[in-house]
Amino acid sequence: MVGWGFAFGRGVVILLWTIVWAIVAGIIAVLITGGTLAAVIRDPTAVASNPIGILAAFSLGIFLAVFIATIGVYASIVKVTVDGALSQMEKSGRVQSGSSSIGSQPTLAAPSLRKYCPNCGTSLPGGTVRCPNCGASF
Repeated sequence: MVGWGFAFGRGVVILLWTIVWAIVAGIIAVLITGGTLAAVIRDPTAVASNPIGILAAFSLGIFLAVFIATIGVYASIVKVTVDGALSQMEKSGRVQSGSSSIGSQPTLAAPSLRKYCPNCGTSLPGGTVRCPNCGASF
């Protein structure tokens, strides 16, 4: 179970990344749409001669900004959520830190295989040679 402090901490991290992606998207929008607006200011007759091109360039700038901001926010949510889940699983002992050459991301530990008595079906503790229920040996 995740506590509220942990959840709010992750929420703040996502909020900060959202602000970063909004700034990046804003810069892209200003660069693309600002260039289009500067061209219109330099030559106001360009709108009359090519209104579709001007509108397309302006729309492209806005679309790219919204697209980059949206993808960035979703990627941030996934990253923060997965990192938080893995850290919680490490704390609970369900995950062990891997020492691979690729990185230090934790890996899931293999579940222990339970053995059952072939005679009566009782679950057997590890390393037993006799069934504690029926006494069968294996």
